[in-house]
Amino acid sequence: MNIANQIMSSENPLVALLGDYQSSHVGFVYSMDFVEACVLTNDAWKERVAGVPHNSFLVAGAFNPESFAEAHPFDQEVVLLRVLGPSSLPSDADLLRTRIEHNQRRTASELFTPDANDGLDPVTHGELQYGALKCRILGTFYMDNGELRLGSDLENYVSSTRLRVFKPRADALANIVNHINPEVRAKALKEAIDSGFSALPTPIKIGEVRYTSTARLHRGPGEPRVPVMIQPSDFLGRRTAVLGMTRTGKSNTVKTTVAAVSMAAMTDGIKVGQIIFDINGEYANANHQDDGSSIADVFDTDCVRYRAVDTAGFEDLRTNFYLETNHALNLIQELFRKDTSPYSGQDLDNVMSSSLEEPDPSARGDHNRWAVRQAAFQCILHKAGYKAPAGFQVTIPHSKTLRDQITRFAARQTPPMTVSIPAANKVDLTDACAWFELIRLVNLKLKAEQKAAGQSQIGLESSTAGNPWVDATLESYLNFMVRETSREQPFGGYRAIVNYIPYHSPRRMGDVVAEILAHLEKGKIVILDLSAGPVSVRTVLSKRIAEQIFNRSFKLMNEGKVPPNMVIYVEEAHNLIGKKDDLTDTWPRLAKEGAKAKIAFVYATQEPSSIHPNILANTENWFVTHLNNDDELRALGKFYDFADFHASLKTAQDVGFARIKTLSSPYVIPTQIDRFTPDALKAKIARIKAGSDLV
Repeated sequence: MNIANQIMSSENPLVALLGDYQSSHVGFVYSMDFVEACVLTNDAWKERVAGVPHNSFLVAGAFNPESFAEAHPFDQEVVLLRVLGPSSLPSDADLLRTRIEHNQRRTASELFTPDANDGLDPVTHGELQYGALKCRILGTFYMDNGELRLGSDLENYVSSTRLRVFKPRADALANIVNHINPEVRAKALKEAIDSGFSALPTPIKIGEVRYTSTARLHRGPGEPRVPVMIQPSDFLGRRTAVLGMTRTGKSNTVKTTVAAVSMAAMTDGIKVGQIIFDINGEYANANHQDDGSSIADVFDTDCVRYRAVDTAGFEDLRTNFYLETNHALNLIQELFRKDTSPYSGQDLDNVMSSSLEEPDPSARGDHNRWAVRQAAFQCILHKAGYKAPAGFQVTIPHSKTLRDQITRFAARQTPPMTVSIPAANKVDLTDACAWFELIRLVNLKLKAEQKAAGQSQIGLESSTAGNPWVDATLESYLNFMVRETSREQPFGGYRAIVNYIPYHSPRRMGDVVAEILAHLEKGKIVILDLSAGPVSVRTVLSKRIAEQIFNRSFKLMNEGKVPPNMVIYVEEAHNLIGKKDDLTDTWPRLAKEGAKAKIAFVYATQEPSSIHPNILANTENWFVTHLNNDDELRALGKFYDFADFHASLKTAQDVGFARIKTLSSPYVIPTQIDRFTPDALKAKIARIKAGSDLV
């Protein structure tokens, strides 16, 4: 039996959770229910384990670690506790009276004494050292089919409790904070394989256990640092909240997460596209916190940066209005709606409510009308001062029917009107504007003649007799271009869109959204630096890109194809997924439904109370640093066991001191997040690419 006990004790994971039980013992459970336990402890026991901090983990077991094989089946479990604060003992009143009376009897010469018992007799001093701790019951560790499992509650307790309490340290604590139940690991493996991994990605070290802001003892020189690991697969197709005040480590957490996901994908040779909507430019650009390097510097060719202004090292985030006319018009309309423009009028309203979405080419009539409006829109841009790409030419309307009508009209004028008809259907912008101005003039003159003759005011006829060639929308476009109504009244016209020139990029030769999507599908990191350029670009261009990512991924999924793995990171998220936002809008839909199409969503904010409650309720991963008011803490306290950390979250302002709850972890873990270290990451990436290192 002694041999059996030694073997079972040395190999049993439950025994290992107690660590060196003789030196880690801190007390006894004297009262408990299914939710909380009260622990009798002693100052000497606390001193032996470098203190018992607020929110620290404790474990309780009734078995003797040296004779586990003889333990009653009821006792073959370990209860996991979290320290909440002090509890009361029946003798507290007497002990309090003793302390007060002892201090009242002190004289000035006895203020400090060399006596280790502080002037008390040994028996009294020993009694005064006892106190009690109130602890939350986090769950129960037990063995099931040879594997360590954690139940998230207490199945049974006995009134005559025999539970001894220990403070886990070193490997014992590492086993607790990094524990994953077998069924959770199996599910994570399946999801990882579905995402393209060949196996469950190796966990990434995110930081080290830290219980309190004051870390003199439990993180002191003689105490082993315990790593906190996260599963990269927890973030794929999931929602992650990064919450905390400014300058408390939110951006460092996001950078560390980006690096962890990227390196895990790199190790397994799969593609995970990541896109960061960088409102303050802290991810695209190096700062003093990053040792002079940014994410872009670390991941080099695997990272692409975009900006809405011309900047070396950045791709242009803006659209070329001449080449992407539908996107350009949509953007202008969105900007105009948000603007306080002094311009108005029916033609302006018609332009701002029109569309340049290309119809099916098989519908020849509709497609021809769209092509004419597109050419007119390009001329409007030219008139408004939008710079065109070098050598740009407009495809103008040039049918024989149109040319003949204009020629006949000019010939019957007195004296005959001299007109210049382009020789081909591709001309430069100046000639295109002149051609459209001529079309407008002839159309208005013909309508005037028809009105005087009592005929239908058709103007120029289309190839279908009796139908106007210049429809109402095109007429407004032409009036907008020349800044004059059909009744020859001047109005603002194209001046209404002059302020939006900064959103246009003549050097961009393709759709920026399609280009970004292509980078993401190749598994690159895309950073949209929204700190430069017009402020409203944050909402307009960002929303358009997010909408396209959402629509494309769901289109692939609905076609029975596998969408690419993508992770979207958003700063100042309360501006995009606020509690009053419509859940059918782009950003709330992306946050709420994106996981179905393998889109992970990571949002950072200082104000968890302002995030839509539906999105908070569906968030799987949480990183929380300092929050400075009770409203935000109450909003957070509704989830998991964050309520246990209210006091700490409100007072501790240490950078990187976070409370983490991930999909795989069954409880919140207080953690000091590792600093984003570019040089170390570069070296690790080099080893991964060389095949000599696993993440």
